[in-house]
Amino acid sequence: MNDTVDVTHTDTELSKKIINIFTELHRHPEVSNKEEWTTAFVKDKLSAAGIKVLNTGIKTGVIAEITGEVQSKRTIALRADIDALPVLEKTGLKYCSLNDGISHACGHDFHTAALLVAAEILNKKKDQLEGSIRLIFEPGEENHTGAKLMIAAGALTGVSAIFGMHNMPTIPCGMVALKSGALMASNDNFQVAVHGISAHAAMPHTGKDPIVTAATIITTLQSIISRNTSPFDSAIVTIGSISGGKVNNVIPDEVIFKGTIRTFSEEERNYIKERFTQIVTNVGTAYGQQTAIDWDKGPSPVNNDLEITATVNRVAEKFMKVVTAQPSCADDDFATYEERVPGCYAFIGSQGSSNLHHSDLVVNPKALIYAVKLHVDTALALLNIK
Repeated sequence: MNDTVDVTHTDTELSKKIINIFTELHRHPEVSNKEEWTTAFVKDKLSAAGIKVLNTGIKTGVIAEITGEVQSKRTIALRADIDALPVLEKTGLKYCSLNDGISHACGHDFHTAALLVAAEILNKKKDQLEGSIRLIFEPGEENHTGAKLMIAAGALTGVSAIFGMHNMPTIPCGMVALKSGALMASNDNFQVAVHGISAHAAMPHTGKDPIVTAATIITTLQSIISRNTSPFDSAIVTIGSISGGKVNNVIPDEVIFKGTIRTFSEEERNYIKERFTQIVTNVGTAYGQQTAIDWDKGPSPVNNDLEITATVNRVAEKFMKVVTAQPSCADDDFATYEERVPGCYAFIGSQGSSNLHHSDLVVNPKALIYAVKLHVDTALALLNIK
């Protein structure tokens, strides 16, 4: 395989190789922390390319390393997530998922394929590399476990900078969206239980109705965004599920509702959680009922480093159109790496037929060549930062 990436000619041996890897990954999606086939596939491709796979003892996911032959202690990292979603694919593609009820509806097959081919190209350039490149193929991104697992396994040991990307089906092929500072939101999922006292629906005074209490809590929670946070700060409090009671003539003894909080700063994140707790507790008390909150703390905001992002911008503008990224209230545990080392997360155009997490998402394979080149050229540039 030629170690030169030419994005102007898509019908090349390299493009065909990338697309073949991509379609094979697409056929074999696996949910978070069960990516056994994908892990074996990645290891096989890396080993065949002569790239050292590190022995970390992790069940799924891969950490590998390309060691440059030019003496330098600098190490940078490239990251791709490898897991899929429990979503039934409805694309009609010839290479659609072979695993019933599971699909790459977030395009992590795109990310994995791009980094695999970029790794092979970079390994052929190791005589030019001034340092080492750590390759992180992360499991469990969708359930927020992967980055923590990779870091515990040593993925960031000695790393001075990290780069990653997410395909964006709303952006055309050949375009990348970049932004320093807050790019993606933090994520705090919650479950609230409201404990009342069951009663006959015709005798509500003999019980304590958790449905009324939960309804008041949910309505009041919306005032956090409308009255407690600045209109210039983006934040979300969404209730996505509520359950309580089974029949029309019985007041239940419990209502449970679930949702998510998204913010773009740790200060706002902590403040909203504080107000959330106050409202749930105090409304419950006002209605004479007990409440309980279970938190699932997800990633912090993705916060891109100014210098690293500027470097990626300089690299990308040589062969792609660069636009300013619009912040997204979706989350990504790439933020967990950026809490420890400076990094940049990019939105690369994949010109999809639908949007992320949709059952009919089809990303455009022609975008893969741009992703490969962006990985390769960014890695070379980051190694040269003094």
